[in-house]
Amino acid sequence: MAETSKSFPNIPVIHWLSLRGQFKRTIPGTITSNYLASVLKMSELNAKANIIPSLRQIGLIDSEGKTNQELAKQLRDDALYPKLCNSILVKIYPQELRDAFPDKDSDKDQIKTWFMNNSGIGNSAAGRISAFYMAILEADLTPPKSGVVKKTQEAKIKPARQKPQVKSAPKSDNDSSPEVPNINQNQKSKGPDLNINIQIHISSDASSDQIKSIFENMAKYIYKD
Repeated sequence: MAETSKSFPNIPVIHWLSLRGQFKRTIPGTITSNYLASVLKMSELNAKANIIPSLRQIGLIDSEGKTNQELAKQLRDDALYPKLCNSILVKIYPQELRDAFPDKDSDKDQIKTWFMNNSGIGNSAAGRISAFYMAILEADLTPPKSGVVKKTQEAKIKPARQKPQVKSAPKSDNDSSPEVPNINQNQKSKGPDLNINIQIHISSDASSDQIKSIFENMAKYIYKD
């Protein structure tokens, strides 16, 4: 019969996966609270109080902090990681829990309630413990996000506002609005009206033909449109 316990690993999932990523680089011979504080970017006190006891419970380190090399290799190897997760489930979590919540589709709130009722812990700790249980149950290989995620707002470039296109309404048969006549480009525009006073001095000895010619030329050149 597998060994079971009413105390369970209390490791934030992001720290567990960060440790897995660190092991991909190198496996330490000994894991101390100072080592965990450095690689996981957390306080040494928190590492000593929560992470170290959990790693001992899993079997990744012994009572002196010496690393179990076989389990460490399974932790960092993508192909062997599901095997490690299954061994943790059998060793740490009771059959009752695994039967009630066997897969990733299990109700997370109900899992947290189960840990609160069976371990006598508060809501915050139960949330971390149940999240770790789900991560081990799923054997998720998703790498964690490094560092503190800062929320940034991307500047949104607003497109230039387009001028509305005015479309002429279709003319109906009942539309009685006057039509604007088309202006011929060759048609000369009329300028302002001018009043011209012309004084003509005709010699007294001018013949009637000369006088007639003067007025005809005036009509021809001066009053021409």
